[in-house]
Amino acid sequence: MFRTTLLATAFAVTATFAAGAATPSVHALDNTAWQLPSTPERCTVDQADSGDVGDCLLAFYDDPAATGWGSPPAPGVGSGWTWNGYTYGGSPALAGWEATQIATNDVAVAGMRAGSLQTHVAAQALFEGFLDEISRNGYRVYGASGYSFRCTSGSGGWSCPSGDPSDLSNHAWGLAIDMNSGTNPIRTYTGLNGQTACATPIVTDLPRWVIQTAERWGLYWGGYGWNSGCADATTQRSSVYRDPPHFEFRGTPSQATAIAAFNLRNDPDSVCFDIVDDAGDPADACNRTGRPEAGWRIPVQLDPPAAAVAAMINLTVTEPTRPGYLTLEDCSARSGKRTTSAITFAAGQTIATMAVVPLAEDGRFCVYRSAPVHSIVDVVAYLGADGERLWFEPSVPTRLTDTREQGSCTPLLDCHDGPVGSREQHLVPTSDTAARIANLAVVDGRGPGYAQAGQCDAIGTGHEFSNVNYMDATARSNLVVIDGGDAGACVFTLTEAHVVVDELGRLTAGQGYGWALSAPRRALDTRTCTPTYCAPRPEAGALIRLDLGIDSPGAAVAITVTDTQGPGYVSVGRCAVLDGVGRPATSNLNYAAGQTITNLALVDLDAGEMCIFTKASAQVIIDVQAELVAEQDIGLLPITPVRAHDSRKTAG
Repeated sequence: MFRTTLLATAFAVTATFAAGAATPSVHALDNTAWQLPSTPERCTVDQADSGDVGDCLLAFYDDPAATGWGSPPAPGVGSGWTWNGYTYGGSPALAGWEATQIATNDVAVAGMRAGSLQTHVAAQALFEGFLDEISRNGYRVYGASGYSFRCTSGSGGWSCPSGDPSDLSNHAWGLAIDMNSGTNPIRTYTGLNGQTACATPIVTDLPRWVIQTAERWGLYWGGYGWNSGCADATTQRSSVYRDPPHFEFRGTPSQATAIAAFNLRNDPDSVCFDIVDDAGDPADACNRTGRPEAGWRIPVQLDPPAAAVAAMINLTVTEPTRPGYLTLEDCSARSGKRTTSAITFAAGQTIATMAVVPLAEDGRFCVYRSAPVHSIVDVVAYLGADGERLWFEPSVPTRLTDTREQGSCTPLLDCHDGPVGSREQHLVPTSDTAARIANLAVVDGRGPGYAQAGQCDAIGTGHEFSNVNYMDATARSNLVVIDGGDAGACVFTLTEAHVVVDELGRLTAGQGYGWALSAPRRALDTRTCTPTYCAPRPEAGALIRLDLGIDSPGAAVAITVTDTQGPGYVSVGRCAVLDGVGRPATSNLNYAAGQTITNLALVDLDAGEMCIFTKASAQVIIDVQAELVAEQDIGLLPITPVRAHDSRKTAG
């Protein structure tokens, strides 16, 4: 399976749409095989650029390498090539080409399992859209193959003896598929009884409406014939080479995007989202999965109080189809790979993390995703320069609650008769009602479920927000703001689970740190050699000293671990506290073996330096999201948590 890194051009279809015909009903379709096909008029460039190509044949004979589809390696030239008798695909020499140009279907297509069809990343929507539509309308797809790095048979052999990229088949770009080859054999036809070869019926099970559907998706059908082919049954040819299982795209990447946009927008089964494109303009993006695609930037509109300049949010991802990350950013023009992340995830994970995100003047920010995934945003507080602000006062990390040791009914915890169904609510013991920043961990969850932290009368199933999402017994943790108030502070879990609460600091109206906001920046990535770190991967029990290069007494940092070698946790803080203590008593992030996970931490610094302890061997990434400063200007404005965005519900 190949990585899909450029899907923004494949499914993020952002053209302006005109009204179009809906997908035809299966009951209105004639399923007679089209044995004497006639080609429609060829599309003009204007038609192809508009995306509406349902009444024409898109067949521009341009070199893919010269029209934006990428320049492949010279086939068979140099080292790193492996020929399997049919294709060079998978050769080490093609690793870069396949990683950036070739996409694999993330979900089933026309009854074919996920991971079975490879096409060019910028034409993926066309081929998958075509196959899905004909399957829904009654044509059975027994199998289809796309990407195959080989030459054409007319160039001297599929193994490319010339070594010339111009001899490559369109399959080498992922710009062609072969479908149902067994019932649509490739043959050379000659004339019968003195007639033209174009009057000889071809062997096919493809009805005309299937071919018309392909043309509406911009695909040229090989059944019309190569080398000029047949316009209709009267075209004079002594022989014609017909390739009925073959469908290919002969336009530009921008035309592919426009055609996908037009079809998906006018497909009753498609789901469309409001996104922001790379130019910073509002646009529509559609697909059939209902899950935002890689490269999409979805705007989140908040209603902050006056003078709020940032939001403290709980960011959740769910239903990712492959590993990736989310980046929180302003909605201005930007493109390309992001250099920081607010949360990193693996395929199939549902995880959450706290994050600090600056807001535009209109209270908006954008969520960028590197892989298809749903995103959820719960606002837990704002940061502002006015109002009843609270300042962060770090404290020595202190464990407030650990139900594994205390049980569910002790003098420190709210006694109850056991779970209501499978739900539990635990009182967090505090010496006063001051708001706190804490790390909440859920351990041994009998999930799936979620946990909420807050005032005891403001959590539970009637309140739509979450702080930690968990699926099983794997430990999950997240930063939380707990404002006890008169009702006291509690943790609610949807399903039976142990909870651990570590206080990291208090929020007070008197002394403490304010906030300084800037663009997020990466301060550490142990996977690469940088001026801040250049050493082997951290081993179990490692203590990493990291100079953030700032004068501030503290910072808000996103901690990510990946390639973890065993279960463990990360603790961060002042080096004077962590150095020499052995195993820290509290944690900022919990992980399992082989896991990729992120959590936010508020770190007290020593002259701009912090320390990171990891219990098991793991790669560690640190992104600075904000600084904690002595100036009491921008402070925290706690609110009752509110759900502001859920891509599972906001699709149009």
